[in-house]
Amino acid sequence: MLFKLRVMRAFKIINSKESEQLKKQFPQLLDRECDLEDFKYNSRVCVFDHVLDVDEAKLLLDNISIDERKKRDLKWSALYQILSEQFVIYMIKYRKNELLFKAPRSSSLLINRLEKMDSAGTIDFVIPALGIWYQQYWDDTHLVCYQDPKSIATFLNAVKNSGLFWLE
Repeated sequence: MLFKLRVMRAFKIINSKESEQLKKQFPQLLDRECDLEDFKYNSRVCVFDHVLDVDEAKLLLDNISIDERKKRDLKWSALYQILSEQFVIYMIKYRKNELLFKAPRSSSLLINRLEKMDSAGTIDFVIPALGIWYQQYWDDTHLVCYQDPKSIATFLNAVKNSGLFWLE
């Protein structure tokens, strides 16, 4: 007898009513090619206290020790833990140029997914309560776009409490 294993996916597509609300809140994302300039404000969350130049990037990203990688990963994990406990987060996906928002089935599945960043592309998510669009990149510098600097104070505290830096 053959058994089918059912693999539970970490995220589920949200209902159309919630999706429409998010599309109204983040209309810039309807264009798959949107970028930083489409939002009023943008900054970076980083393990470094400044934007790296080319030589620093080669030194600090290409030749990273296992211990240093672990230290950096712990900082990112701390941020993801705080965010998943304090906010509702939706992953962003495009399927045939259609914008989809996906809700995590649990905070642990969300954290697990965010911790699996590699050099292939980005992971995008929104935090509606803060009006944030977050782009996670492999190079230990993540982009944050937002509409109102007054609304992100709790996010800035999470960044600081994680041992990360906010670069404007």
